[in-house]
Amino acid sequence: MNDMTDVDIVRAVRGIAAMESSRNVLADRVTALRTATAAEDLAERDRCGNAMADADTRILLESIEVLDRLGMTAAAMACTHVAQEEGILPPH
Repeated sequence: MNDMTDVDIVRAVRGIAAMESSRNVLADRVTALRTATAAEDLAERDRCGNAMADADTRILLESIEVLDRLGMTAAAMACTHVAQEEGILPPH
């Protein structure tokens, strides 16, 4: 573990929590538009779905970095494996 201060840890966790919150808003919108039939609603559902997928990627990559910085190597490795399986990171 590097020398992360308590302030650094809180900042990192709050950052991930904020990303999760934003992602959940998108997920709620996608769910609300699940049965949409109007072209505008379908387009919005697609935009929100794509933004949600991008958010998932950012959250996963940030989690890997934060877990590694915290010295939580096994957890970081597990997240790295998921990212590799999803094609977000190249296999080692």
